[in-house]
Amino acid sequence: MNLEGQVAIVTGASRGLGRHIALALARKRLRVVLAARSDEVHRVAEEIGSDVLAVTMNVARREDVERAVAAALERFGRIDIAVNNAGVGWYKPFEEWSLDEIDQTIDVNLKGTIYVTRCVLPSMLASGYGQIVNIASDLGRRVLPKMAPYVASKFGVVGFAGSLLREVKGRGVRVMTLTPGIVDTYFAGGTEGSRDQAWSLTPQFVADLVVQMLEMPRGWVLDEISVHALGQDF
Repeated sequence: MNLEGQVAIVTGASRGLGRHIALALARKRLRVVLAARSDEVHRVAEEIGSDVLAVTMNVARREDVERAVAAALERFGRIDIAVNNAGVGWYKPFEEWSLDEIDQTIDVNLKGTIYVTRCVLPSMLASGYGQIVNIASDLGRRVLPKMAPYVASKFGVVGFAGSLLREVKGRGVRVMTLTPGIVDTYFAGGTEGSRDQAWSLTPQFVADLVVQMLEMPRGWVLDEISVHALGQDF
């Protein structure tokens, strides 16, 4: 499918994987809406140059999501693609997780995905076309100790996406889930470029994979794809 001219909103677009996804879509000549909590999202907009809109948005706040989607529709008239990429998480024993960290993990990873999807879906259904890609995690299919709230949130994303796909695919909207393993980004306090590529994926690779998912022929749907580095040991 030729994506040129379509409108895509990417959450968590200020750095890391979200930034790379936004840049990959811009290279395909899509019009991109960059959404993130950080003002750094405006620097990414400067990298892209034209046909871009940057909005500060916390996906865990419904009013933020509604405002950002309204701004995107006002600017571009439609939203064809949504990439739910924003995510947070910590790695430590469950009893050391604060209640605020638990709330933030569920609110951003799961409820944020649901909020964004709920706001963009009406315009997609009205036009009879849309694509939603949810960046989950391989931990959305298998468990790892010391990440219980994060694992719960990603299991939720996988379930939500699978259910919604079967609800809307007959109306022209496909909902796809990517469950990557370790990605060399800022996640969980990391620094992009610091992880060994023998056991982590590069964000550029994952971003290009998202584009390939979106470019599949319109009559096909890739429900879910999982990918991880060969050296990842869990």
